[in-house]
Amino acid sequence: MPLDLPQFKSDTLPARRPRTNKRTLVALAVVGVFFLFFLNARVSNPDTTSSVQEPPSSSDPNKHIHDETTLTPPILEEGEEEQSPSDDPDLFPIDDPTSEAANILPDQELFPTTPNDEDKTQSSILDEEEVKSGENVISPHSNQHSSLPHPLSEESQDDIIINDSNHYTHIVVIASQARDMTRRQLIREKYFGLRDNLLPCMRYNTDTLYKFWIYGDMIPAKTDERRRYEAEKMEWDDLEEMGKGIKFEQTSILEWAETTLADRGITYDYLIVQDVNTFIQLSNIKRELDNGVISESTHSPVAINSDTPTNLVWGNFAGAESDKHAFIVGSAAVKLAIEKQADITMFDVNGPHILTNMYHYYESIGADVESAVDATMEPEAAAEEQERVIPLFIREDGAEDTHRFIRWENNVESVHAEDSVVTHVYQDAEFTDLARWTYLKPSPVCYPRKSAFKDGQPPLDPLDDDQEEVTTEDDEFPTSDNSTSAAMAGLTEGNRPSIALMTSSFIYPDNCMEPSATLSAINKRKFAIRHGHSFVARSAEFAQQRGRKTVWGKIDAIEKVLPKYDWIFWMDMDAVIFNQEHSLYELLDDLRERYPGGTEAFDKNVDFIVSRPPRDPMLNAGVFFMRNSPWSMEFLREVQNNVPWYNKGSAYEQGAMAEIIENPKHKDNVYQLYPDVHTFNTFPKFYQPGDFIVHYAPDKCPSPFVLKGLEFAERIENGEVIDKLV
Repeated sequence: MPLDLPQFKSDTLPARRPRTNKRTLVALAVVGVFFLFFLNARVSNPDTTSSVQEPPSSSDPNKHIHDETTLTPPILEEGEEEQSPSDDPDLFPIDDPTSEAANILPDQELFPTTPNDEDKTQSSILDEEEVKSGENVISPHSNQHSSLPHPLSEESQDDIIINDSNHYTHIVVIASQARDMTRRQLIREKYFGLRDNLLPCMRYNTDTLYKFWIYGDMIPAKTDERRRYEAEKMEWDDLEEMGKGIKFEQTSILEWAETTLADRGITYDYLIVQDVNTFIQLSNIKRELDNGVISESTHSPVAINSDTPTNLVWGNFAGAESDKHAFIVGSAAVKLAIEKQADITMFDVNGPHILTNMYHYYESIGADVESAVDATMEPEAAAEEQERVIPLFIREDGAEDTHRFIRWENNVESVHAEDSVVTHVYQDAEFTDLARWTYLKPSPVCYPRKSAFKDGQPPLDPLDDDQEEVTTEDDEFPTSDNSTSAAMAGLTEGNRPSIALMTSSFIYPDNCMEPSATLSAINKRKFAIRHGHSFVARSAEFAQQRGRKTVWGKIDAIEKVLPKYDWIFWMDMDAVIFNQEHSLYELLDDLRERYPGGTEAFDKNVDFIVSRPPRDPMLNAGVFFMRNSPWSMEFLREVQNNVPWYNKGSAYEQGAMAEIIENPKHKDNVYQLYPDVHTFNTFPKFYQPGDFIVHYAPDKCPSPFVLKGLEFAERIENGEVIDKLV
């Protein structure tokens, strides 16, 4: 009953204060404790200060207020660094050491997006304060575009998926003339994250394959430019040379895809084609194709039909020269264009671009085709058939179209987030600025083997006598006493050391090796691919020599590459692999078994394996093994410091190496095969069937002999037995 009813009122007892609920008190106490913890955290962490954005100043013409759809760069707290995609644990998972992904982390940052400070220019760099504050920085000429978002603001990427097939979702084709060497290197770096070939792509094992489609006149032979071009071919293996008279036209590209690629067993979903003077936001184009929505950030997105996603043609169709500067076409549409090429050409015999003609052809007959299909099929079946026989055309240059394929206006501020293609970019500096301005995120085309170098590598100098060596059970880098053992213990399938087959790609100015150098590199690369080795050809280290013979570039190149592998196997340009059957793993295992001191002594001591032919006064440095170890790095330094041999012929760097290994302190680290002419360094006069490598080192130009040796090697590979070479 209510307490205020008359029978419960008392005139004698004093009024009592209501009792507070105990549960309420406990709840308030808990809330108070958490509030104190929160205040304490805020006070102890000054970096969590509020980041309220100031509205842009009306006096700054580069700052504009946009609608709620505007995309902005990420806001960084004070002291916070941008995360590199190569640091993303989801992008390169390496927890499982037995998985292939555990061995494919690039040595360099895969996604370089920030240039050096000295390269920054006013026209190409977003103001750092604007980026940090999240304010929009776009061209003042338009209020219809969104500002460019920083790609690293997205969520972490998917786990690595190794593509072991010959099918690629995207094949990127860059039409280029032979002389466009500097632009090709920019494209490798900016599009694909390939800054050098130290950890090369031995196979394209992502969803993307790329090729430079080389057309036009070849660079004249016996010129410096031709020598550099041949070096590029040897080092990158990504140039597809067209025959004489083949021009860059859409038809030529489509026919190449349907013949040359098909003959190699390569299939694809989409061709993404551009000329070398065009810049494309490749990662954005790939994302839109994968998501099935084109122009998704605009007011007129186009959905790709999920039943026939590759029956698509995307580009400009005005009939101008720029129609071929960039276009995307699905594999089904390519086959349709080739199949109906005669009809399409007859429709407009003067039109130079097959895809443009195809667009107008279907625009003309499309209604009739649809009517004919509708008359013979049920509605649902008719709709499916129409999507199969009529491509989806996404036009960028019509009056009502999105115009995302633009021509370069000589400033990055005119380029916006939704501009997928920028044509007529002739200056390399402008191409670099565009990559920076658009936050272009490279799309990996391979997952190379991760570098053998590990943090905590022991110093090159020996420890002091009174200094104790500190090791832990988690120490990933072994000491100099057991590093060989760790790398060599049982060369089984799952426990193999990383090996790089190295060679020179530098052609000397006398042009002696120009006819055979690239063919010799192909011989070595084929062997490396077959057996899972890396192939590293280098020319820059030879070209940089000053004050000593060019051949010293060999030592520079080995010093550059060796830290990234467990072993390197050096072959001179004039050495040819005759026996492709046995891997370098097997060769190392055989040498380990043959070592006079036994396998344990080999594992503990041997860092340098080299042969010395009978009656020769010194080792032959044309072919040898070298292990990544502190001893090897010290040895190479000693060789580099052996100044008297800089120009002392005819041995040069070989003489320096031979002299240094005579020092008794190096005796245990060198395994010199003497006299030996059959293990891995055979001169032609000593050749026997089954020998691994024949080294042509005549007193005169070796090129004719190398060409003959390559012919012998091919005949042997085809099953013929060659008894002798001379």
